[in-house]
Amino acid sequence: MAKPIRSVFVAPEAAVPGDSRTSHIWDLPIDRLNDILIACFAEGTMIETTAGLRRVEALRVGDRLLTQDHGPQPLRWTGSQRIELTDLNDHLRPILISAGALGEELPQADLRVSPQHRVLVRSAVARRMFGTEEVLVAAKHLVGLPGISVDQTSRRIVYVHLLLDRHEIVFSNGAPTESLFTGPMALKSVSEAARAEIFELFPELIEIGEEMEAREPIRLLVPGRRGRQLAERHRNNRQPIYQTAL
Repeated sequence: MAKPIRSVFVAPEAAVPGDSRTSHIWDLPIDRLNDILIACFAEGTMIETTAGLRRVEALRVGDRLLTQDHGPQPLRWTGSQRIELTDLNDHLRPILISAGALGEELPQADLRVSPQHRVLVRSAVARRMFGTEEVLVAAKHLVGLPGISVDQTSRRIVYVHLLLDRHEIVFSNGAPTESLFTGPMALKSVSEAARAEIFELFPELIEIGEEMEAREPIRLLVPGRRGRQLAERHRNNRQPIYQTAL
């Protein structure tokens, strides 16, 4: 059985060794971290677990999260990063998905995620474009749809990452969204040097990656241009991006 991985706080700047907020990881450039740890929930997001709704920052390794495909699954690793938002890092601003913006009254409350965090799209438009009715699209590519925008008001953000045994769809403020994906596809856009640095700083992720039951994404990952086209078609047709009945 795979051993549990402890929680860590990843500082966006050099931290003091021994600080109670940190593990053994220090001085990770925030732009480099954003290349790989892209599925991030904002602090305060409510995640569905077997113990009920829990704030994402309160989750601990071993907690069982409800997933769409595989039922309750244990949390293997969780990490967080605090970012002071300025004009120099606008690309890290969270995407605000207002309550009900996805359709089917989802999310149930305003949801903030990192720009690259993928949201489940379920629609006839997706089926026509990709041959499958359910796909995952980065939140930033949905900006412009009613109720989905870049959050320009926050001055700081705490992003939290959740890793399970496999890539999963979990429920955040009621909305189906992805867990952290560390499979090979997630690393294709990262240079060899960047991968080496990431794994030097996050040796836990190497170990987890070797033990994960599946490294394939749980749904088709739609690339940027196609994701924006998908959003535009929904906007033009005035169709929600999440539809239970198809």
